[in-house]
Amino acid sequence: MMIDKNQAQEICKKALSFVKEGQAEVNMVQTVAPLTRIANNTIHQNVETSDISLSLRLDIDGRSGRAATNQFDDESLKRAAGQATEAARAITGQQELPPLMGPQKYKDIQSFDQSTALMEPEQRAEMVLKAVNLAKQEKVELAGLVSNLLYVNALANSNGLFAYHRMSQLTMEITARSGITAGRHAKTVRKADQLDPEKVASIAIQKCLGGLNAKSLEPGEYTVILEPEAVTTPLMFLSYLSFGAQAVQENLSCLSGKLGQKLMGDNITITDDAYHPLAIWAEPFDSEGMPKKKVTLIEKGVAKGPVYDLKTAAKDQTETTGHGLPQPNTWGPMPRNIILEGGSSTLEDMIKSTQRGVLVTRFWYNRVVDRKIPIITGMTRDGTFLIEDGKISCGVKNMRYNQDLVEFFNNVETLGLPESQENMVVPPLKVNNFHFTGLTEQ
Repeated sequence: MMIDKNQAQEICKKALSFVKEGQAEVNMVQTVAPLTRIANNTIHQNVETSDISLSLRLDIDGRSGRAATNQFDDESLKRAAGQATEAARAITGQQELPPLMGPQKYKDIQSFDQSTALMEPEQRAEMVLKAVNLAKQEKVELAGLVSNLLYVNALANSNGLFAYHRMSQLTMEITARSGITAGRHAKTVRKADQLDPEKVASIAIQKCLGGLNAKSLEPGEYTVILEPEAVTTPLMFLSYLSFGAQAVQENLSCLSGKLGQKLMGDNITITDDAYHPLAIWAEPFDSEGMPKKKVTLIEKGVAKGPVYDLKTAAKDQTETTGHGLPQPNTWGPMPRNIILEGGSSTLEDMIKSTQRGVLVTRFWYNRVVDRKIPIITGMTRDGTFLIEDGKISCGVKNMRYNQDLVEFFNNVETLGLPESQENMVVPPLKVNNFHFTGLTEQ
């Protein structure tokens, strides 16, 4: 059963009523995550996890303590308040905590669909059957999952703030295998009728079949065409390493000392925008209860950011942009809904325009090499192909990359049509001089 706004407010008020000193903040989260898992062309698992948790933060004299519970009777909430009080008193030194804010106004984000949130196992099984029927025709094996998720987030504090939001999404992830060769495709939507299981499976299957008898490529600099899922990797690392105000203030960001200066290519505009119509996983407030603002991080290559929370905004004598994490924390504010402005090209157009290059489905096992530049490393996976004379000629064995992300966004030749990737909106990209440094075993 979903916790509605009135129920959430009642629980939060009751939790706050047991706080006898200092200022308090309570965050209640409900997650219902049904899952149908596929292996060897068969459903082998149907599970559903459901949890409601409450985290109570108490600030006393500049020190913060926190306690959590998933029981909402008076005794459990009273115990949580006592534990948070003890934790705050045990802290030595000041934590430079931002003040708790009063009531706020929030824009509405329609990120909930009841039919998606309440989807039954039989409906997920029908989706799996359509995918498996295609796999059997092509004599490949499928693995993956279909999952519909319900998420409720409520936040309240002793200064009268209350925020409530609910979200849902449906995800289908399919990996097709033939021997050691794999192809993958995934799709996340807000409404079930926006997901075509046969299309998801078909793309994964064709990637698998196209990758049979893959060849090895020598390490070096290549033109790459990255599908949207692959594009999320450099954007994700850039966002959490460089686009938060604390990283800029501590001189750990590639934006440090360069705000207002040209940093990337003219064709690169990056924003953080929870209200973008294609952003599936989006909330109107942050973990401090502050309304989210659209923030331009990079505009036509010029550094414009970063995003702020209450603490970093006070340091720079500006206003929060609504990107705070639960306080206290060591990371500072973070972008949550990265939008990379796209173009009008299709993936097919990019392939046709490429004399020689590599098509990448996605990256995995990604790690940070240098956080300030920043440089990351990782590997290709589940569908890597050689492009010759404007056509995909064969599959290639997976390769390791080592890439400077500022250089990457200076080398973008073409941007395609943007699409949803859960909390991001990204286009496919054609990028020159991408650094592949070695081969993997497959």
